[in-house]
Amino acid sequence: MVNVTRAGCGALLVLLACGGRANAESAAPTANAAVPPAPPALEIFGRLPAMREVRLSPNGKLVAMEEEQAGVRKVTIFDVDGGKTRHQVAVDEANRVVSLAWADDETLLLNVSIKHSYTCNPNVLCATVLFRTLAVRMDGSPARVLLNNEGARKNVTGSHLLAARTTRPGTVTMSTLDYGVAQGHWYSAVYEVDARTGKEKVLARGTRYTEDWVVDAAGVPIARSEWVPDFDQFTIVARDGDRWREIFRLTDGSTLSLAGVDITGRNIVALGNNGTDLSQAWSIPLDGSPASSLVSHPEVEIDVAIYDANRHAVVGVRSTDNNDTHWFDPVLATQHKSLQNAFKGLDVHVIDRSVVGRRVLVQVENMSSPPVYQLVDFEQRRADIVAEAYPGLDRAALGTVRYFKYNARDGTPIPAYLTLPPGRAATDLPVVILPHGGPRARDVAEFDWLTQFLATRGYAVLQPQFRGSTGYGKAFEKAGYRQWGGLMQDDVSDGVRHLIATGVANPGRVCIVGMSYGGYAALAGAAFTPDLYACAASVNGISDLPSMIGERKKQFGSGSVEYWKDHVGSASEPNTVEKSPSRSAASFKAPVLLLHGVDDTVVPIQQSRTMERELKAAGKPVTLVSLAGEDHWLSRSATRTRVLQELETFLAQHLH
Repeated sequence: MVNVTRAGCGALLVLLACGGRANAESAAPTANAAVPPAPPALEIFGRLPAMREVRLSPNGKLVAMEEEQAGVRKVTIFDVDGGKTRHQVAVDEANRVVSLAWADDETLLLNVSIKHSYTCNPNVLCATVLFRTLAVRMDGSPARVLLNNEGARKNVTGSHLLAARTTRPGTVTMSTLDYGVAQGHWYSAVYEVDARTGKEKVLARGTRYTEDWVVDAAGVPIARSEWVPDFDQFTIVARDGDRWREIFRLTDGSTLSLAGVDITGRNIVALGNNGTDLSQAWSIPLDGSPASSLVSHPEVEIDVAIYDANRHAVVGVRSTDNNDTHWFDPVLATQHKSLQNAFKGLDVHVIDRSVVGRRVLVQVENMSSPPVYQLVDFEQRRADIVAEAYPGLDRAALGTVRYFKYNARDGTPIPAYLTLPPGRAATDLPVVILPHGGPRARDVAEFDWLTQFLATRGYAVLQPQFRGSTGYGKAFEKAGYRQWGGLMQDDVSDGVRHLIATGVANPGRVCIVGMSYGGYAALAGAAFTPDLYACAASVNGISDLPSMIGERKKQFGSGSVEYWKDHVGSASEPNTVEKSPSRSAASFKAPVLLLHGVDDTVVPIQQSRTMERELKAAGKPVTLVSLAGEDHWLSRSATRTRVLQELETFLAQHLH
């Protein structure tokens, strides 16, 4: 039996008693309550997670995490045994911490994003985001930028941390783009970087087509993948002395993602299709022997590889859909089963292990229970809560979630998540349709702050995984290509009609809300199926496809619009023009709320300004809220809170 301690819990208790709430499926909805439970304060959902990116040092003695204190983001390093803060690093408001990793017991790596302005054309100022890795020493010395900090590489968008920990003390392995004067183009290169001094040394040079690198325990590159899109050619080459030789090839237009070597060190673990519809885990021998399937699933994709920094190897894989993990090491499989049994009804994800394996840092959550980080000590047979993402929700009544499929009009099963408000039966409910962004993305089985906020306000929430979504096979994803406002939108509409036909939704109380592509889908729903929705809200959404394509071309050049041609269509095609909601403003019936970050570098705020202008010209009700200082991802607590306030007021006006 593993036990847990927690502030306010007193003596050692059975883990589940303090570790989280019941499984999302476990609590069946009850009859509509005469007095529904008081919902948690809006600000609790609006705040960024109180703690995130929690990481355990190799010796198991330090826990690093990003936290928010009085509106200020900081990275805090806490001494577990000493019970005190060891070090803190302030995070600039203009930047974001993307992830944390320990290089050694005295060096923490911060992968951050930095807003960067530049002149993209004569007299045209553009903005993008740079990704950098900072090394923070526990002695309090200033943080050091590793790689891409001077010369031509200073403007390279980002570098990739290939190995935060190697057998070469004090060094990390990173890849970036270098410019070859002789070649006349950029190419991928791998560097060994001293995390203490910043000194760098080239370990290997790839090509302009290099995608992924695989390194050994010492951080030395031993394989890489190459993707030549003009010929639909994907290859993997392995180091053979001073040369590289091909060990794997695909010519069907598909690629694989290289996750690292397996625990034997003799095979690459890769994720992808390799001639199959659903992504699998593959074993590709470094000696050139034929590849073989490691793990597959008949219905969902294997899309996550679990890399153990201590063993310098991939130790397991899983699917984002069902969170079932396949471990390659039986000892780890047994350990994980023990953890899963202790945290019954919750999904357990191992984040870090100490080198000796005594301590394990895990994240436990599900779609109805926000993330809680537990430090499990197997020697002492106990677990301690070290961080909670949303501490204000630990006793709150949240929505129950179920995964199901409904049939589209052509009979295709469409996966979806339905969240029901706490204490309410699935009958005659006001409903928010919440299509995800991307659209090459998906909703996953984890806690979502926006969905649960809406559920606590009395709304059922449908998250349709329309065609074009990832995770359900290559054919399912490709069915959405060039279907903006078409088949993808039909799948969303068919989800609404399913809820109405089954009595879940009140047909006069349905609103569509979305962010990014989801914002486009919200506007497209109101434009092309105006009788289906009582209201529509778009957050950082696209309204005019031709101008969006033109913006990408202006900012990143002609090559950047190839994606848009493949997935949307060219700017001049009639269908691209016709499927732009701003050009169908006259067909809108529902009131529209537009919210947009002024500093959005992905979808410019002009997209929402255009929508507002066209709706006003057509005499339609519309409100635009400009979010000052905000990016595409709503990275500030104040902005998220403002968005929720606007949504709460808007939905109350039109769905009650």
